[in-house]
This record gives sequence, C-alpha cells and structure tokens, in this order.
Amino acid sequence: MTTIRKATLPKDDRGNDPNDHREDPHYLDKLQPISSMLSRFTLNGQAGEMKLRMLDDKFVMGTIALLGQSTVIYARPNAGKTLLVIWMIIHNIQLGEMRGEDVFYINADDNHKGLTHKLELAEQHGFMMLAPGYNEFRADMLAGVLAELMETGEARGKVLILDTVKKFADLMRKDKASIFGNAVRQFVSHGGTVIMLAHVNKHADADGKVIFAGTSDLVDDADCAFTLEVLTDDKATGTRSVKFENFKSRGDVAQEAVYEYNAGEGVTYFERLASVRAVNDQEREELELRRRLDITLDRNREAVEAIKEAIKAGFTQKTPLVKEACSRSGLTRRKVIRALSDHTGNDTSKHQFWHVNVEDKNRHVYQLNWGVN
Repeated sequence: MTTIRKATLPKDDRGNDPNDHREDPHYLDKLQPISSMLSRFTLNGQAGEMKLRMLDDKFVMGTIALLGQSTVIYARPNAGKTLLVIWMIIHNIQLGEMRGEDVFYINADDNHKGLTHKLELAEQHGFMMLAPGYNEFRADMLAGVLAELMETGEARGKVLILDTVKKFADLMRKDKASIFGNAVRQFVSHGGTVIMLAHVNKHADADGKVIFAGTSDLVDDADCAFTLEVLTDDKATGTRSVKFENFKSRGDVAQEAVYEYNAGEGVTYFERLASVRAVNDQEREELELRRRLDITLDRNREAVEAIKEAIKAGFTQKTPLVKEACSRSGLTRRKVIRALSDHTGNDTSKHQFWHVNVEDKNRHVYQLNWGVN
C-alpha cells in the first residue's frame, strides 16, 4: 500500500506556518466568501429593465440580418455587397420597418466620388452617412462612440453598418479582433445592431466557395455570418446574380438569399441600384445549376478544346478520340475521359458540345452538336 505524505511548508523562527492566518484572531472576520464577492456583479432584480431593452425579431436587411444582432458579411471586392446592403436598407426604410435616422452607415472603403453618390442616397432616403476623415470623425473613435451610446441608453434601436470592418479592427491579429468583437457584443447586448462588411481570402475552398479572411474571432463574436459570392455573370447582358449563404446563425434568418442586378459597363451607380431584385426559389435553382455548369466548364476547358479539335480531325470513336485528345492537350487519360462525359448531350445551353451514338459492337461514336465550333 502506498502512503501519501502530506507536504510541509517551511516554518518561521517561532515554528509557525507563515501562510496559516488562523493565528490571527480576526482572520474569520476578514474572510469574505466568494459568493459575497460576486454578488455585486449579479443581474438579479434587473430582469424588468432588461426586458424593456429587448427587441422584437425584426429584419433590418432583407431576411439576413435581425434587429438587435451583429451580422458579418464576407465577399470578394466588387461582388456587390455595398450595393445590396444599401438597397436592402432603403427598401426597409420605404416599407416603414425602421427609421432612417436610426441607421448610421460608416463608409470607410470608398473614394470621394463613390462616397458622394452614396451620400446623395442617404440624404434622399433619410439614413445617416459618416466617413473617416470628414467632419473630424476618425475610425478609432468608434469604440468610444459605442461606449457613450450604451452609457446614455441610446444604443437601443440604432443600426450601425461598418464598410469595411477592417478599417475599425485588425482582423489578422487575434487580440485586436477579440477586443473589437467584445465591444460590438456589448453594444448589441444594449439593443444596438451592427452590420459588418468584410473581405474574403484570395483563394476559394475545394468546392470553389469563398473563405472568410482573418482570424475566427469576428465570426465567433457575431450572431450571424454570411458569405456573398457571384453565381452567374452574363457579360452579354450585364446581369449578375449573387448569393448570400449563411454559415452561422442565431434566430430565424434565411440560410440562402439570391439577388440579381445589372453589373454591365457604363451603368451608373443609381441605375445599378434601381436594377436590384430578389430572386425567387425556382430562379435560384436555375442559377445555381448554371454556376455548377460554368465551374465544370472552367475545370475542363483545355480538355474540351482538345476533344473538339480531335472530333473535327475525324477521331470519332471513343478510344482513338481519347488518345488523340490526350496527345493534343498533354492531359491525362482520366481528365480527358471525365471531360468527354461531362459535356456529352444535346443541350448546348448546358455546355454539352457533342453527342454520342452507340453503334454495332458497342462502338461509341461522337459527333459535335450543331452550331459548336
């Protein structure tokens, strides 16, 4: 049996333990229970006051951002995040869902011309526009402003839009991002609303989807987080469709929302804003199919060109066709066969460039579809 020996501490000159305060006759009087120490921080008795500060679940932006929450939206530059946020804010003001004077758009990512155009919209629709460097406002003042709004009780119902959030916090540094996220969390807990626009990494994930940039602290502290990515971009008509996709949520926000707008050349910002419209579910499914087809074509483009040239040269049976396409492109047999399968069919609108006829002895013979060059 193992005997556990009790550790002993060095004694003072009188043989007393210097850490044993029980020799002090007032020791018990000086002790303060931990529960008593924490009691000064408890919220008990404030439920009524906090209930008054609660906000009804009400959307401030489409179906992706709720009043009284913090929401972060990640997108590539020029994907249309600012355009769509402004459109949704204006739409809700026009519907009477919120007051323009409660919305503060802090534009920290625009040139003078862009800022001027957006200021015109703010003046027209009644929401507030701020910009660092104007009227003595600086980005580093934001934390103090939030604290003052909380202290005075004016945070409730205020909607702040930070465009872009990297101008207010260093998202690449965990300590800075965490401090900023905590300030936003406190503001929201007092009834405020914060919409943060942020950028994504240059490289997408394995599925071609955008990935948020910076540390995870901003997402960790936010109530909701979305990515915004381009689904389709029709250069002929200028029509662009984009999708908000949720990857963190608290509350009944949409998991996906698709919008469409005119991104063509020569279109003014006001015309572009006027062209925005929400896309219905059926249209969304069609756009997502189109995006998948476009991604497949981009992946197979080199093999597709080699296969088309090989068919034109008379290599129409599968085995010699694949061999010739491999020789022309330098690609592996596996990649050529995959491209051959991906683009077989009769519907050229779905990037199907050739069709196949199965003849005697199971010979697969390929022919280009009409109109394919």
